[in-house]
Amino acid sequence: MVLKRTPTLLLVLLLQWFCLLSTGPLQADPPPGYYNPANGLAGEALRQALHSIIDDHQRFPYTSSATDTWDIVGAADEDPANLANVINFYRNTSVPWSAQNTSNGWNREHTWPSSYGYTNDNSCNYPFSDVHHLHAASPSYNSARGNSPYDWCSTSCSSWSAEGTPFSNLATGSGNSGSWQVWEDRRGDAARSIFYMETRYEGGNHSISGCSEPDLRLTDNRSLIVSNTSANQSVAYMGLLSTLLEWHIEDPVSAEEQLRNDVVYGYQGNRNPYIDHPEYACMIWVCPTSDTTPPSIPNGISAVAGECQVTVDWADNSESDLSGYFVYRSTVAVGPFTLLTTTGAVSNLIDTAVAGATQYHYQVTAIDVSGNESFAGSTVSAVPLTGQGCGAPPPDPGAVNLIISELMPNPAVVSDAAGEWFEIFNRGTDTIDLNGWTIRDDDTDLHQINAPGGLLIAPYEFLVLARDGNVATNGGVVADYVYGGNLILANSADEVVLIDPLAVERARVMYSSATWPYLAGFSAEILDLLAIVPGDPTVWITATTPYGSGDLGSPGGPGSAIIPPPPGPRSFIRGDANRDSAVDISDPILLLDLLFGNSTQLSCEDAGDANDDGSIDISDAVAVLQALFSGAGPLPQPYPLEGDDPTPDALGC
Repeated sequence: MVLKRTPTLLLVLLLQWFCLLSTGPLQADPPPGYYNPANGLAGEALRQALHSIIDDHQRFPYTSSATDTWDIVGAADEDPANLANVINFYRNTSVPWSAQNTSNGWNREHTWPSSYGYTNDNSCNYPFSDVHHLHAASPSYNSARGNSPYDWCSTSCSSWSAEGTPFSNLATGSGNSGSWQVWEDRRGDAARSIFYMETRYEGGNHSISGCSEPDLRLTDNRSLIVSNTSANQSVAYMGLLSTLLEWHIEDPVSAEEQLRNDVVYGYQGNRNPYIDHPEYACMIWVCPTSDTTPPSIPNGISAVAGECQVTVDWADNSESDLSGYFVYRSTVAVGPFTLLTTTGAVSNLIDTAVAGATQYHYQVTAIDVSGNESFAGSTVSAVPLTGQGCGAPPPDPGAVNLIISELMPNPAVVSDAAGEWFEIFNRGTDTIDLNGWTIRDDDTDLHQINAPGGLLIAPYEFLVLARDGNVATNGGVVADYVYGGNLILANSADEVVLIDPLAVERARVMYSSATWPYLAGFSAEILDLLAIVPGDPTVWITATTPYGSGDLGSPGGPGSAIIPPPPGPRSFIRGDANRDSAVDISDPILLLDLLFGNSTQLSCEDAGDANDDGSIDISDAVAVLQALFSGAGPLPQPYPLEGDDPTPDALGC
């Protein structure tokens, strides 16, 4: 076995832990809108919605010379006081990361035992290698637990101490008649790991790999908990459900658990919803609690308008069992209000799903881990300013306007040192020579481009800059420039900044595995090449096109984006929507498809504005049809010959 470690990830985790120790508990934030499909649901409908959200994650090998579960569990369970160590789940000892499979070291504990429903079937071992339920464990404690269900131990219990604490794990029996009682500060962690497994694995097949998956279910009936290690089971059980719900309430989510969720998400691309939203457990199952008291009504709510957004803020609630907040929105002051999103324990929201110049009204409620929701407090309102993406015309590209358009921080088919790359897009009007420009991050990574013959990027063209220029070793990336040196793209969080020879910053992205759509072997690519804020993660998506040796990305191409028409003279023929130099029946057909079908963009909106009223709507298709078939007279200028627009408007060409 080859032992591996990722220094960049260690540094990132050190900084995160420093923040935890300096400022107190932090909420691990899912990407904006991640849980929106679950809004307003409860019971089985909520569980099914969560399954759809976290399904089909990126699998890593259980053991491999490349990135595997040893690496990910090691990062997720890292000792913040000693980054060379991991903390064992049950024993609570800090042991060297390198002490894998040694008696005084650590191995990997399956909180949902593999004997209850699934097996290690190599490239299809999704549940076996799922790090949301794998924890670093002392081998002797892992063996003592065996495959006993989680339950209270009341008689003939052996004690397995949580070292450095006054608490112990308790064990009795074995198999489905045994019980393993987790020590106090890990009971909730174990419960939420099991809730995740029950929700993630619903049977059927992985939609990308086609691998069959088990249907894992929780129960209090021990006779249903049957050992079978030969194959994935159509239905398999673990428990005990009622005990796990008690542990979930008794041991709330900790800052360490939130950080672990972020780390695993950075690799697998899915989250444990019961860590982000502890209230979900009691909204799906019936929690054994008599708590029917909702939290206090949130107060101090405010709404501040910005360009294409509204920032809603409120005071923190103080309840110890607080799970989070629900934000409701309406365009009518008296409602009805509909659930916009949930924010976890974060007491603010930036609402970007808005239209400029429209008034929005907001209310906020609080919810606890038992699912009790408060009444809403006062209503606040704001009118977002019109801007790009919410009513304003597209940006003027300008002479120098470069953006970072794609990032591959974590290749899978080759090492990071060989396969990292990023892409630049020129949406300006000038050809730029990047010789002498600087690429850097906000820390110590820095590279000055040295291309004496020139490194040119023309308007509306792409340029690929890679860490390795050899297509035989870099995963198949055709690079326009090789930067090498100490410039690396960290897997968890980093910046890419372009600075011109006059020290003017020209482009920047600040990415994070918690909010950006990239995975191991998948680049993140911008969807809107004219986005007003190209560093906004909401305008980026996960790449879907394979390149080279099999990683997914579109180096040197638009990927899922549509290349806008290059800047230049606004010359067109009025009504020639498809730009084929003639006005005929194909033009109203395209306009109708744009309005009611599958077309998403015109290469020249001015040409499609057949009646020259400054907008694209059904009247434009009608105007062309009347000009062609009813003798309604010529369309507005420029028609029938190509020319410039005599009536400037917000449309472009």
